Order: sequence, then structure tokens, then C-alpha cells
Amino acid sequence: MSWLYRLTGRVPSVVIARRNITRAKTRSALAAAAILIGVVAIGTIGAGGAAFKQSQLNSIQEQGATNVFVAPGFDKPERYFDREDLLAIEETVGPAGVVATQSASREVVGRAGRRESVSVTFIEDVRPLYTVQQGAIPENWRRSAVVSAEFAAERGLSPDDRITLVREEQTGGETVERKRTYRVTAVLAETQGFGVTGVYLPIEQAEDRRYSQVRVTTRSADEAEAAATALRERFNDRKDILLVFELTSLLRLLRTIIDGINVFLAGLGSLSLLVAGVAIMNTMLMAVLKRREEIGVLRAVGYTQRDVVRILLMESAMLGAIGAVLGLGLSLLVVLAANAVFLGDPLAFTAESAGYLVAAVGFGIATSLVAGAYPAWRAARERPVEALRG
Repeated sequence: MSWLYRLTGRVPSVVIARRNITRAKTRSALAAAAILIGVVAIGTIGAGGAAFKQSQLNSIQEQGATNVFVAPGFDKPERYFDREDLLAIEETVGPAGVVATQSASREVVGRAGRRESVSVTFIEDVRPLYTVQQGAIPENWRRSAVVSAEFAAERGLSPDDRITLVREEQTGGETVERKRTYRVTAVLAETQGFGVTGVYLPIEQAEDRRYSQVRVTTRSADEAEAAATALRERFNDRKDILLVFELTSLLRLLRTIIDGINVFLAGLGSLSLLVAGVAIMNTMLMAVLKRREEIGVLRAVGYTQRDVVRILLMESAMLGAIGAVLGLGLSLLVVLAANAVFLGDPLAFTAESAGYLVAAVGFGIATSLVAGAYPAWRAARERPVEALRG
């Protein structure tokens, strides 16, 4: 620490302020502790709330917030999408990915011939939407099936197992059952998305190439919102040709609610800094009263009013800096724990959480300076002769 003393020794106001703080250790420690509490309150509430908000946003995005779901609108004559519709949608959303699907209902034949209804999605490729947990999807995906994790767990399925699906057809006025057996080539990872399908089949297995839904995949919620807006502006100017659904409105609402709660709680935490300001003002006033003769000597040997103000403001700033730095250290420990709980990574700091920590430190030091302004002004205004008289 000798280098620090040599460095500060070149600035007389720092030397005097440091000496005054060390002379009244108990009073200075209490004032710094008040700043510490305020910084911890603001930093932990703000940064912890930012971690919680990010965890909720990540959860919603995992459920499809980066996707836009498009279905035929009420004013669309055909209740399906054809190839021309897909080309128009692709042209509108630009670089975003477009995945068209056809939904249907089938019966799956289980043990002892028992049948259960299952949702089936016909799709060209599952991989852009889901992650494969077991097995693999071949490049020439024509006659195999991919099942969801929930469907596989309920029926004890794994890759290379077989499932039999039953479809009913109307032939000559009679209902005929068509059975087809598929080899399970892959099991998807678990997902919390909406509308999880049980079985995925190649689009070639569908009766026709008509699509009941189109999913636009983007890289972020902002891109999803832009794609949804572009689709509405092009197709739904006067009629509801498309039904466009995205979760970005929910994201905005969640951000607004959590930000409002954070600001309110941080405001309550800032009240502790007001208390800290009063404590520092009291500390500085007591210091001025006890050092009247010393201040008179400084004025008598040539120190100006500005020099006296600088010394006392430096003392206030040092008290605030000590409390703010210690408070920042405690806040970091709490935020690391919050990041571990909400985000699964202690070091997953966001720009918002870092901003709260920096603001807490800056607010703590600023409070100290404001609180020390009046005692410094009062000490500087006192006449040297009256100060020497005590």
C-alpha cells in the first residue's frame, strides 16, 4: 500500500481528508455503513430483478416466442395453404425460415389391440423446429416416423420400434380403415412449447400437399414481431386472410410489469441512501464543529474557501466510496447467487444487471457528496479569526 500513500500524498486535500477519517474511525465507519446498506439494497434488487426477468423471457422464448404461427384466416376462401401461398409468405418474411405443416388425427394401435387417438403432423423436416434426443433422422426421410418425448415415454418407444397408425377413408359410401406401420427413427427432446404433437410423418405421407399451418422461425423476439407485422400489413389490409399469432406481445407485457416492480423496489431501496445522506451530513457537521480551530489555522496560513470546501467534499466522497465499494462487493455475491438460481450460471450478467450495480455505486457516492456540501459550505464561510477563537 506504500504506492497508494505516495500517490495520494501528492494531493494535500486527499491526505487531510484521509487523516480526518482515520481520526474518527467509529463515526466514519457508521457513515460508510449507511452508504453500504443503500448500495446493497439498490444493487441486489435491481440486478436480481434483472436476472429474474431474463429467466422468464428465456422461458417464454423456449416456448416459441421466436416463432410466428400462421393459419388460414376467416376471409380466406380455401381453408388451407398451397404452394403459391407459401411462396408469398416466404417473400414477405425475407430471411426468416418458413416451415409448413399439415395436421391430422390418427388412431395408434397399442398393446392388446387397444386404440388411442393421437395428433399427427406432416412436415418436410423436423430438425429446424425440434432437437433430436435419440436416434437420427435420415436425409431421405420418406417412410419412417419421428415421435415426441412424451409420446415415446407413455408407450415405452425407442428408435427402431414400430408403431401402427389407422386412418379412416370414405370409399363408395363406406368407411374403410387403412393401417400403416412406421419405423420410429428418432425421439425428440422434451419441449415446453405449445401444441406438442405426438407423431411426425413426412409430408409425402399426407393425402395432398395442402398445409394447415405455417411456422415462421426467427432468431429473436424482435425479428418475430417484425415478421408478424409484415404479414399483417400485406395480407390483412382489408380482410383477415391470415391468422397471425406470436408471443411478442406477452414478452412486452412481462418486461413492462417486471421493470415497473424493479423500479418501485429500487426506489424503496434508495430511501436507505437518503438515511445514509443524513448520517454523512451529521458526521461532517460534527467534524466541522470539532475542527473549527484547525480550519481557522488552514485559512490563516493561506487556504482559500475553495480549498476548505475541496477538503471536506473529498472526505465525504471517500466515505461514500468506501461504503459503495464494500456494498458493491456484497451486491455481487447476492447477484451471483441470483444468477445461479434464475439463469443457471453465476456469471450470466446482463447489461441491465450491470447497469443497476454501476448506478447503485454512483448514487451512493453522489449521495455522499450532496450530504457533505452543506457542512463544507458552512465551514468555508466561517471567518478565520472566529474559528481560531473556537
